[in-house]
Amino acid sequence: MMLVEHIIDTGRRRLATLGTESGVCEAAAVLMNPDTPLVVVCDDGGVVVGVISRADVIKVLASARADSHRARAGDIMSRRLLTCRARQPLQQVWESLNARSLRCVPILDADGRPLGVLHARDLASALLEEVTNEELLLRDYVLGIGYQ
Repeated sequence: MMLVEHIIDTGRRRLATLGTESGVCEAAAVLMNPDTPLVVVCDDGGVVVGVISRADVIKVLASARADSHRARAGDIMSRRLLTCRARQPLQQVWESLNARSLRCVPILDADGRPLGVLHARDLASALLEEVTNEELLLRDYVLGIGYQ
């Protein structure tokens, strides 16, 4: 069974954080990177308090208020979070993402600090690789390869 920790390096490369007082323009600049699907918003102690997606930025800008560019991360972030831990099974994270129709999830340590962001593509790829490896092992077992 594969755990989040097996693919955490991929998640670390996707991690982008901002403070609650950062501006919406800063969040938009981070989200322009196609490899960064989510901005993790942290308090002054580095603990995750929310996330900002591209949709969150678009909602603020679509409100067409003259001062929408002055919005702060703490004002526009999503507070209801789905998160995961390094020791959590990938299959469980995959099921949680699908149940809430999400594409990515922050990885948190025991203190609630971000370690990375997993994308559904990362999970699907790792789960597919795990199934493929199991099939190869089963085939080799049935054929008697390596078991003499």
